[in-house]
Amino acid sequence: MIYIGKEPIQILWDITKDLYIKHKIPIYKEVMHEEPEDTPSSYILLRSEITDNDEVIGDGKGLTRYADCDIILVSKGFADDTTDLHNKNKKLIKQHLKAQDIAFQGFNLGYNEALKSTEYTFSLGVEYIGEEEDNK
Repeated sequence: MIYIGKEPIQILWDITKDLYIKHKIPIYKEVMHEEPEDTPSSYILLRSEITDNDEVIGDGKGLTRYADCDIILVSKGFADDTTDLHNKNKKLIKQHLKAQDIAFQGFNLGYNEALKSTEYTFSLGVEYIGEEEDNK
């Protein structure tokens, strides 16, 4: 699907917002600004335009763009128990993306000792035509 008039971060928000609405998984765009004591037990971090390339077709004009983006699930503690919150949320996200026919690659980044958290990344690409003034 090619999205028109929306930037990748807004596309990611549109894709994931029901995870907050239905399952109360907090979602942050690009960065999470909470104090350590206020950090949710499990949350989603959206990263857009990790790479952002124009797609040239026909007349040589690059109007359609392709951006690699990540939906990162971050959870406090270890995720070695399949009944824990991290794995429950990972399953919810997978089901949510599949229900929308969104292709993704999953990467288990494992436990980060410095952050005391476990991470799983869903990488996907979005094709978009940005705001009209961007294409002039």
